Amino acid sequence: MKKNAISIITFLSLLSANAQTNDNTPQHGFTWGVEVGSGIDMGGDNMSTLNLAALIGYRTSWINFAGVGLGIDMMMSNSCRSFPIYGMIRSSFAEKPKLFFAEMRAGVALNQATDVPDRTNLYLQPGAGIYLATGKTFASYITLSYTYNAMTFYGDKKDTLVHGLNMATLSLGVTF
Repeated sequence: MKKNAISIITFLSLLSANAQTNDNTPQHGFTWGVEVGSGIDMGGDNMSTLNLAALIGYRTSWINFAGVGLGIDMMMSNSCRSFPIYGMIRSSFAEKPKLFFAEMRAGVALNQATDVPDRTNLYLQPGAGIYLATGKTFASYITLSYTYNAMTFYGDKKDTLVHGLNMATLSLGVTF
C-alpha cells in the first residue's frame, strides 16, 4: 500500500512540475501587430490625438520587436492629421519573457495641417510598457510614451506659429 501511495504521489508531483514549467517563450521570426491609443498635448495647443498604428517586423529572444510601423494620429479638436512612418525596437533586455519592456520609435511624420510651411518632420517616441498577456505567437500590452512630432502649426489664437508637438501617449496593442 505504501509503495502504491508513493508511486501516485511521485506521478502527481511530476504532472504538477510539468504544468508549472510550461515554456511560454515567444517564437523567433516574423511578427505583426496593431495598436490603438491616445495622446495628450502637453503644450496646451489643443492638439490631443486619437492614434492607430500597424506594425510589421521580426522578433528574437532578446528583441521582442524590431521592425517598421505606420500610423495615423488624428487631432480630436481640429482637422489636422499626422501619418508617422518609423523604425521601432522593443526589448525586455532578457532572454526569457519579462513583464516590463522599453521601446523606441524614430522616423518621420507626414503632417496635414492648415497653412503650415513644412509637412514632413521628425518623429520620436520613446516609451515603456507592460505585457498584459503573452504566448508563443501572441502578446498584448499597454505602453506609456513621450511623443515628439516636429510639426509646425498655428496655435489656438492663430497668431503664433508653434514649433513642435509634445505629447504623453497611452496605447493598447497586440502582436502576433
